[in-house]
Amino acid sequence: MQVNINVSANILDWVMKRVSPSVLSSKQGELLYAWKEGRKVPTYNQIEKISKITGIPLGYFFLEKPPVEDSSFVEYRTVDSKELDQPSRNLMDTLHDMEFVQEWIRNELQVTGCDDLSFVGVVKKTVQTKDFATFVRKCLQIEINWYESCKSGEESFKLLRNYISDLGVVVMMSGIVGSNTHRALDTNEFRAFALVDKKAPLIFINANDSFSGKLFSLLHEFAHICLGENSLFNDRYGSIEKVSATEKICNALAAEILVPEHIFLEKWKKQIREKDEEATIRELAKYFKCGYTVIARRAYDQKFIDFQSYQDFARKAVQQYLEKKQSGTGGGDYYNTAASRVDRRFFDLLLGSVSEGRTLYSDAFRLTNTNRSTFSNLAEKMRGVG
Repeated sequence: MQVNINVSANILDWVMKRVSPSVLSSKQGELLYAWKEGRKVPTYNQIEKISKITGIPLGYFFLEKPPVEDSSFVEYRTVDSKELDQPSRNLMDTLHDMEFVQEWIRNELQVTGCDDLSFVGVVKKTVQTKDFATFVRKCLQIEINWYESCKSGEESFKLLRNYISDLGVVVMMSGIVGSNTHRALDTNEFRAFALVDKKAPLIFINANDSFSGKLFSLLHEFAHICLGENSLFNDRYGSIEKVSATEKICNALAAEILVPEHIFLEKWKKQIREKDEEATIRELAKYFKCGYTVIARRAYDQKFIDFQSYQDFARKAVQQYLEKKQSGTGGGDYYNTAASRVDRRFFDLLLGSVSEGRTLYSDAFRLTNTNRSTFSNLAEKMRGVG
């Protein structure tokens, strides 16, 4: 039997403002307008379908007034953006998922008697960049030229991710909401975020970014954890304006770890004698195993290039990545992708808790966006991840 249900026009208006037009087909968008204007009355099945597509909880559609959601986290965004005054459903749901993961880890560590992490929130905002970099290298136990052991930006990212995870920071990564491949995360909205906690600090990386972008975001967010301040990193081209003092500190730290200033100056002076600016930037990006944007920013800070040139290099880097991504074959092994999303140390902790009866399998499935079958296979895959 078909059941028609009237949905409040206020609710429908709220839904339409929070859902990206790209999420809905033109037919579905027209249907929402018809409901709002009272030309059609939705069935329960239609509402349920829209709920699944948009990620908006089904129960919200039956309210008279829009719910008041806590979106205060957007106050921590790197760059002021009117777009983020209304964060997307995808961002909010991802944030809630990571808060659930963090809460579970915190509780588990308290049960097992783990101490607070000594590096969380201990760095003052008056810190000098080189002193901050020395502190971070000591925490991660890396040398100043650590990147020389890596063959690519991808390898550099994996190396630092493991070091940061081993230190006690949970590093999660995904390009979609949960396991829903139809809900891609937008790098224009955010590249990463950090949730500070004394026992279970968490970094989430948007997997739709380039490896060079992920690498910078990882260090930027780790800097926030050391400063003890949450972060929503949404800087698209390394903006100069509308960036807070804290963000400048975190950007400077990430740049100094990736491209130590004195080594950069030495290499630039040598390369620029034989090559033009663009060729020099590309050559140094290969040497430091990082993105063109980081090198271009270093060059701009040293007044080797002007601001317009810096912006041009940053935009080129984004465009080249997008073109490369579009020309890729896509797909890939499901379990390789699933394993890359989950922090290795967190997964080990979860397996131990499940085996000892402290965590139900149903909760483990929710924490990892898996089911009974895929969880077991993921466990096998993770045992082979070093």
